[in-house]
Amino acid sequence: MSQLVDLKVGFTCNNNCIHCVVSDKKHESDLSFDEIKALIENYISEYSQIILTLTGGEITYREDYGKIMRFVKEKKEAGSIKFVDLQTNGRMLSNDKVLESSINVVDFYLIALHSSSPQIHDYITSSPSSFYETTLALSKLVTKVDVNSIAIQTVISKVNYKGLTEVYKFAHEHYGIREFNITFPHPLGVAYDNEITPTYSEIKNSVNGALKYCLGKDISPYLEALPYCIFEEKLRTYALEIYKKRTQDVVGFGGKKDGHIDYKKALEDGYSKYDTCKKCEYDDVCAGVWKEYKQLYPLEDMHQMFNQ
Repeated sequence: MSQLVDLKVGFTCNNNCIHCVVSDKKHESDLSFDEIKALIENYISEYSQIILTLTGGEITYREDYGKIMRFVKEKKEAGSIKFVDLQTNGRMLSNDKVLESSINVVDFYLIALHSSSPQIHDYITSSPSSFYETTLALSKLVTKVDVNSIAIQTVISKVNYKGLTEVYKFAHEHYGIREFNITFPHPLGVAYDNEITPTYSEIKNSVNGALKYCLGKDISPYLEALPYCIFEEKLRTYALEIYKKRTQDVVGFGGKKDGHIDYKKALEDGYSKYDTCKKCEYDDVCAGVWKEYKQLYPLEDMHQMFNQ
């Protein structure tokens, strides 16, 4: 079986998102090409074959991105890398040269789009041209690859949560995209702020509305860091099935400070629960909430929300 490997190549980025969970790591120097190459070769040596996720920061913003793609392609052709995921804000994929260097190397694109409104998306990214460039990239990408190899990730914040359904409707109707990640932020870095990270009770209606829209279009969105109590009763079975399928056997490199990470252990250590969670029928299967969320909102009654 191929080992899932998540490789953060550095934290330089052409966006400066208000919810950035790695904002406190931006002072770290990015990995050099030789360091990236050595890490990938080490993981291949240890596991024989890997499924590689490339992320950052923003990997496509690197001057040596094309060189990285050529190296990864060599390893794919040799059978050492089975599959390549690219996590990106997508902006640089609007550049034909960057896009072409990705084709036939990247198997799956997870692209961040945080609003269907250019003004809101650009505010969230703190980058005036980001909506234009990301959507231009999407319009080009759907002509080059199977649309089923593209997913949209929307990180929920106090700025955009009311427009979740509109994001997915926009991406589906304009580009035919059929995979979406509804993601609650990990309150780290600048996201550790109750002006950025909302409460679950605030976003409950919007999340349920977005999920119902997707299911109505026969789309099965991925859910991240959304406890069962946030969902309407008839949607909890769907959430349960999604979380059952979630693969946590992931290792990787989290940057020069964090080094090698066993993400299964990191996730287990990263969650917490409220005392009232013990009353919930899903307590045995629910991971809970991020520890930092509980620190931001120590008095939230999740069980009360469950019964609303």
